[in-house]
Amino acid sequence: MVSFADIEKAYSVLKPVVHKTPLLSSRTLNEGAGNEIYFKAENFQRIGAFKFRGAYNKIRSLTEEERRRGIIAHSSGNHAQGVALSSKLLGLSAIVVMPHNSIKNKVEATKGYGAEVIFCEDSTDDRERVCNELIQKHGYTLIHPYNDPLLIAGQGTVGLEIFQDLKELDYLFAPIGGGGLISGCAVAVKNLYPSVNVIGVETEGANDAYQSFRQKKLIKLAKVSTIADGMRTLSVGANNFEIIMKYVNDIVTIHDEDIFPMMRYFYERMKIVVEPTGAVAPAAVLKNSLNLKGKRICAIISGGNVDSQVFKKIFD
Repeated sequence: MVSFADIEKAYSVLKPVVHKTPLLSSRTLNEGAGNEIYFKAENFQRIGAFKFRGAYNKIRSLTEEERRRGIIAHSSGNHAQGVALSSKLLGLSAIVVMPHNSIKNKVEATKGYGAEVIFCEDSTDDRERVCNELIQKHGYTLIHPYNDPLLIAGQGTVGLEIFQDLKELDYLFAPIGGGGLISGCAVAVKNLYPSVNVIGVETEGANDAYQSFRQKKLIKLAKVSTIADGMRTLSVGANNFEIIMKYVNDIVTIHDEDIFPMMRYFYERMKIVVEPTGAVAPAAVLKNSLNLKGKRICAIISGGNVDSQVFKKIFD
């Protein structure tokens, strides 16, 4: 189980290299919702997503032997970029296994940071299989995208930063893909805000955590279908699920169609670009299925690396 001390230690490692991302708000949105809403803008993080935090914290901790063996990861996009940039900053080489349907700009950015990209079929199982085959053959060191305590601690620094700028908080909404972000942030905010409610958000087409939370056992989906490419994991990690069950108050779902109005609002009214997965938690706040009024709420924008064709779709 990741502790708050682990997150504080991760923050001391990350502080020299990460951007302290801002909390954004919209007066118009607050007046319409009847809540005081803040958005933790990790779309302004290095690589355009929170994933840099966990990747760097994990890779920075590797032994000389682990580094010598070479680094490998599997990812649909943002973790790939996080591993690639972290490796570059630390003078290491990296290989990343990515599905064929990865967002093009995420693939190009991963290559641009110096990582070698190997493509596989589109499911989480496929990328894990290819990754494991390469580890067996070459002995690479795996940097898992979510199911790793050091990576979870790195992602949890998002929650620690929220507290630095916002001393009172009633609800934190976080998206759930593999579970690294919500599990790390849940540990952080439950230690910093004793009465806070942590709410996870998924899309209907990738609702494994929603099902797992309600059945109190880890559920793995046969397939997923969602525009939010960061949520195309078939199940959350075992470490992540343990933390979710201890610290998360509830998990809700939204439809893919709920994402586009939120992306459009961010662009037209707040002048920022947010990718579909990054808009999932804010969209749940906007939808307000929990019927919240008069609450201080923070929703995490997990990233801003949107495909140009998807971005065009929000205006169609």
